[in-house]
Amino acid sequence: MVEISEVMEVMQGHYDLDKRTTLNRMRKKPDSFKVLIGCLVSINIKDEVTDSILDVLFKKVKNFQDVLDIATDELEGLLYNSRYRRVKAERLKEVSRDIIKRFEGKVPNDRESLLSLKGVGPKTCNLVLNFAFGEKVIPVDSNTIRISNRLGWSKSKKADEVEVMLVEELEDEFIQEANAIFMLHGKNTCVPMSPHCSKCPVSLVCKRVGVKKSR
Repeated sequence: MVEISEVMEVMQGHYDLDKRTTLNRMRKKPDSFKVLIGCLVSINIKDEVTDSILDVLFKKVKNFQDVLDIATDELEGLLYNSRYRRVKAERLKEVSRDIIKRFEGKVPNDRESLLSLKGVGPKTCNLVLNFAFGEKVIPVDSNTIRISNRLGWSKSKKADEVEVMLVEELEDEFIQEANAIFMLHGKNTCVPMSPHCSKCPVSLVCKRVGVKKSR
């Protein structure tokens, strides 16, 4: 049986990791403020839209106090291309206020504290812990679940169960890179409908569970 880390290594070698999302690239120079704010902005929007918004936003705000100080209408304007920009602007200010009040303006580096922040769920929590603090956790999204299921690694549709399996099976280096690898593979090859199995770098070891039609 081919080990999961071997499959991940093949997928990693197939894709250009420089094409990772802005959030994922932040791991090279960890900034917990940018990672958390970026996560909250990115909810329900495409990666390329997130990238363009964050590029402008982080020229205006450098810390949580800046987020509080910027006028709400200006913040909403910066989030113009984001879904629910008014809700997100309010959330950014609320989280910033909470972190300043409860954590002295610093993003907490433990799961319990992060999850106590309004708008921070398990995936965002893991993104911050992994990207900003280098913790051995995996932010599991639909790409991660779909690919793990199709390869036959897991039968679960639950993010926490898939994460436990991956953390147990993967070598440390692939735990850190897992989010980027699954994102690139899920976006370019193992798409939700009619995946590109003919050009898949790991097609020989994929069980294609649930795949009825492919290209």
